[in-house]
Amino acid sequence: MLLFKTNTIHQKLDYQEKEWTLEELFTSYEPLSSEPLAVRVGAMQQAVFMAEEYFSELSEVAQLRYDFWKQLRTNRIEERQYKYSVTGRDTYQWELTVNSQGLFYKDLNPMYGEMAGRVHEQLFSDFWFYGPLMPMPNLNDRKWAVSQIRNAFLQIGPVSQKHFELFEYPKPSAVRNWEEGDHVAKDYLDMQQYGLEYTRWNWHDGPTYTSFIAFERLLADPAGLEWAVTPAIRAEIMRHLQSEIYAQKSQDTGGPIWDEHGSDPNPTNARSKQLFMENGGQVHQIYRDGFGDEYKASPAEENAWRQELVENYKYRLTQENNGVVLTQIVRSLQHNYVKNVDEMLLEAAATTTSLANKQAISQTLYEVFNHEKTLDVLLSLLQFEHEESYWRDYVFSSFGRMRDNRAVQGFIIKCLKGDNETHFKKAVDVIASWGMKGDTTLMNRDLWLSLNWEDACAADPHFNHALEKAIKIIENN
Repeated sequence: MLLFKTNTIHQKLDYQEKEWTLEELFTSYEPLSSEPLAVRVGAMQQAVFMAEEYFSELSEVAQLRYDFWKQLRTNRIEERQYKYSVTGRDTYQWELTVNSQGLFYKDLNPMYGEMAGRVHEQLFSDFWFYGPLMPMPNLNDRKWAVSQIRNAFLQIGPVSQKHFELFEYPKPSAVRNWEEGDHVAKDYLDMQQYGLEYTRWNWHDGPTYTSFIAFERLLADPAGLEWAVTPAIRAEIMRHLQSEIYAQKSQDTGGPIWDEHGSDPNPTNARSKQLFMENGGQVHQIYRDGFGDEYKASPAEENAWRQELVENYKYRLTQENNGVVLTQIVRSLQHNYVKNVDEMLLEAAATTTSLANKQAISQTLYEVFNHEKTLDVLLSLLQFEHEESYWRDYVFSSFGRMRDNRAVQGFIIKCLKGDNETHFKKAVDVIASWGMKGDTTLMNRDLWLSLNWEDACAADPHFNHALEKAIKIIENN
């Protein structure tokens, strides 16, 4: 049970009670654990309102987590579910569900424990800052989950770039494991390709449980994991990660991301990179916002960061489901001297399997470029009208905002001449909306009424005259 006070949340469980300060709520791993996930999500959202008055008293870390929950709109996250496999001592099957309540990892085989189908729940912010709760060996799976959450942000801001580091996990060159304890009780730590496994053992029961620790969590919260990973072991793991992954990545960023202790080797440089990334490479904006005294980047560093930024934005062209956010990304690409962004959008529309992503691409193609091939993207969505009427309504509603697009004009005329009754009536609605939105030549109620399906089927002369008149008005725009 949770009791909300002025600046704390009191948690009462059967076996203990805890008073959570706002600082603890925003900086702890798995805050309010033991509560149902939906309750925890609601409590974190409520904590945002509670923290507004005390924002200046929060640490920088807490302020970033505060911003995460302030920006996140969980109702934008549509439920998505998929299965994947993890290969360790055996091959195990997992099912991940992401929805408006959080992330749910279903252990199908099972891999941990004895009960098949056990579901492990994870809070959005824990995933965002610490990485996956359970093994996710495929980098594209992790990128996909990140994109689902990022698309639910109210706007692109600092927190949108602050998720856990995305990288390919290296394959250990040899078996790596450590143990501590004696013949009575021991702790085992095994490094797998997909992360770390911690096992507690005692002489009476044998292995009592095994838990998973993601590499990303070790990078983000080393102090919080010292109960399982000592500083010496962590240094060895960091050398492994740095030598086999970040040596390649350093070619793009101008140096290693972490030293063996997990710290940025150049904090000043890191702050400059943070400002560069958060402002989409728009250096003038950094000075305009009053952070010029903190920005100490060389031209070579800016070029390396710009390359990284552009690659990130290019990837997001096929992942972003929010049209407003995608438009901002496209404008940022243009600002960073990327050419033929419209062609990149069209390629993304042709390859993506996400209808929501295509929807966002169509919006951006028109708003930024008024591209005639916006029609092709919209028609690819119209193919799904028999599965869900939403897509038909969305496509024709979009046409209502595209009066000046020649390709759309031609399609509307085609609908008026065609034999699809639904499309015919939708086209008439589009013409009416163009009139109501300022095209005075189409603000003719008699013309709209003359364009009716029954007269079209009957080849009524009055209909043919009205159709001819409407086509001339549409084409003469």
